[in-house]
Amino acid sequence: MSVDLEESDLPMAEAEEAPLSPEKKAAAKKAKGGGGASLSPSKKRKNNKKKNQPGKYSQLVVETIRKLGERNGSSLAKIYNEAKKVAWFDQQNGRTYLKYSIKALVQNDTLLQVKGTGANGSFKLNRKKLEGGGEGGAGNS
Repeated sequence: MSVDLEESDLPMAEAEEAPLSPEKKAAAKKAKGGGGASLSPSKKRKNNKKKNQPGKYSQLVVETIRKLGERNGSSLAKIYNEAKKVAWFDQQNGRTYLKYSIKALVQNDTLLQVKGTGANGSFKLNRKKLEGGGEGGAGNS
């Protein structure tokens, strides 16, 4: 009989531990679920971000060249001096960022390189590409 009692005690002990472990698992899932819930808004933010948008330095270059409006194009030095006036412009690495964005815009046919090679020389806006981009209606009126 003592053997029967010991055997019956063991399943009871396991039965008592079994409800605790699912509760612990549920608590762990809630904790993880809370973390997962906080991750999903960041995922939503990432999904809401539009892809293939030009960088802010590229936009700055285009706006600066428009503002300068020189007939023979604007040099990197003139673009840099004008871009430095923007509040968020990085004073240490900004010139490098401008070089990369200018090269990308030339490769993208947004800018035309009138003189020089690479990021050196003079750059003009490609009117054909910009008019096709939606400013054609503004040019007609």
